[in-house]
Amino acid sequence: MSSTNKYTVKLTLCEKFKGIIWKAETDYKLNIVAIETRDAESHTTAISAFDFSTGRCLFKELQVEDSWNWGLDRVTSGIIFVHGYISKKSPEHKGIIALNELGEVAWQHYNKTLYTIAEEGLIAYNPSVQPRMLELLSPQNGQMIKYGIKEYNSVHRDIIVPEVVNQDALPDENIAGPILFAQFKGKDIFSFHMVNGNTFSQKLVVYEHDNIILNEFLAINIQKFNPEAFFIEHNHLFCIRNNKQEFVSYLV
Repeated sequence: MSSTNKYTVKLTLCEKFKGIIWKAETDYKLNIVAIETRDAESHTTAISAFDFSTGRCLFKELQVEDSWNWGLDRVTSGIIFVHGYISKKSPEHKGIIALNELGEVAWQHYNKTLYTIAEEGLIAYNPSVQPRMLELLSPQNGQMIKYGIKEYNSVHRDIIVPEVVNQDALPDENIAGPILFAQFKGKDIFSFHMVNGNTFSQKLVVYEHDNIILNEFLAINIQKFNPEAFFIEHNHLFCIRNNKQEFVSYLV
């Protein structure tokens, strides 16, 4: 397979962060991606949001009060939702803070937990109430629309995640571990690890019509395999590189 400039992918977003990228969430309708980063040294968590189609920064490395005990949850209707925890020793969520596209707190509920998002709005519950009763909230203002709902329409996401393929899918490049693969609009997208002495490097390679249109390192000199490499949504390829401190998207 050869490399050529005839076929290309367009870089639409490239952002570096102080902390380690912990989680990324996209809005299933809008071109918004939110990113959670964590800095263990300063014991802080930061939330950032971007328009990934243009690269425009909505806000970057915003910290809520007691940030280490909050994390990114979901994104919908242009609102970024973060969650807290029932306690510092429990993974169970409690608390909702809604951030608008300016990074301002649109509303908050400290006694409710976000369960999921639906076509109708937010599905939430009060973790102190048993048995659990789901309620429908407005994403824009957090007001209750209906209590005790039993049915709702799940959102449809066009997200594509890679699958594991056989080693013979690629020429031998000193590959170690599984090869991740996805196909999208005639493009074959691979991610794999290569042995580099006593460490590994992780690569992302995109082919179109047997031509290499993207070939880059996601990580170098790492001690173990990165289980997650990339995903595709809204005609964009998203990945994390530079040892989990840089987030990029390509129009594919």
